[in-house]
Amino acid sequence: MGRSDHPDLPPDVEVRAYLKGDEEAIVPFLENIMGWPATSTTVDHFEHWRWKFLANPLGFHLVCVALFDARVVSHSASMPVRVKVGDRTVIASQGVDLCTDPSFRGGGLIGRTMACRNQMKDEHNVELDFGFPNEASYHISITKQGFTDLKIVMLQHRYIIDEDQFFRKVRFGSIKRLGYSSYQLLRRSLGPRVDVGGGITIGREEVTGKEFDELFARASENFDVIVVRDSDYLNWRYCDHRAGDFIVRTARQDGRLVGYMVMRDETKDSSRFLNIVDCLVDPRSLDVLTLLLLDCISLAKEMNIETVLCCLPEGHPYGRFLTEVGFLSQVRYTGNSQMKVIALERAGAGSLLAALTKKGLRAHIMLGDTDWV
Repeated sequence: MGRSDHPDLPPDVEVRAYLKGDEEAIVPFLENIMGWPATSTTVDHFEHWRWKFLANPLGFHLVCVALFDARVVSHSASMPVRVKVGDRTVIASQGVDLCTDPSFRGGGLIGRTMACRNQMKDEHNVELDFGFPNEASYHISITKQGFTDLKIVMLQHRYIIDEDQFFRKVRFGSIKRLGYSSYQLLRRSLGPRVDVGGGITIGREEVTGKEFDELFARASENFDVIVVRDSDYLNWRYCDHRAGDFIVRTARQDGRLVGYMVMRDETKDSSRFLNIVDCLVDPRSLDVLTLLLLDCISLAKEMNIETVLCCLPEGHPYGRFLTEVGFLSQVRYTGNSQMKVIALERAGAGSLLAALTKKGLRAHIMLGDTDWV
């Protein structure tokens, strides 16, 4: 790509797609300019970058860089995923890790790396862009890039690990249906698999095979928009060690997979918490969500963790189960602003955007859909 439209830039700035080995320059650049990665991880940062951008199960990357004197001075990337919107499944992308060296700002360089990245999106038939912007990027995305605010209110559900408080505040709707003795069993043992009665077992396991594909097919029918959580995606997102440390717990009924929950142990501002970053339950067996939540709370207690967190859209069908076991909810913030969900239909007659902005949208969005964990 040329530079004739931006004469203020040094003559030797080159903008191009990622080439093998570029991460040796990209990672130090991101570390220095934006304190990358956004999530706390003990994983080698080069390996984490390769996982994030090169190991995606869709088999392609969306990364562009600007180079000057053999060093990276700007970086634009997106993470491609498949998303179910209404009755369609499309390739979508989430813009991440956009930044420019301060000494190269003001010459349109980030726009050129984004144009390079967007050309790659066209080549791979990306139909939808989405994001979870901070306040500054939200206004740019809406006013200059054509994104639409989907008006989805994201809630932060919080459970404080305090047994006395739990027994004061819990509402026993779902627990009564499953039997209070099941909860007591969960509290006593968090081994590989716990039989809680009624043919239901809870335990830790790896994501493998078509069972998870079939669970997604059943559960996704209840949502208008949801990232495709098949086994390929789940293995990449949560089970590759380069992604970080995640805990995957599953619920089985008579041996059949009926739900899973993914958690991450995190520390921020001297507070330690267990974040529920993903969860999906068979709509025919929604009550097992209560057991997965209680299992999570028990795990947090065993790990001496202060708080359990879970981010979901307002009105989500899982929300009442969180309330029943004692979670409190409030609007989730990104910095000083409410968390936003934005989208841009890249081509077509607007049918995707119409589906995403319809009244009563049933959205399944969790923290694992962002790149914040």
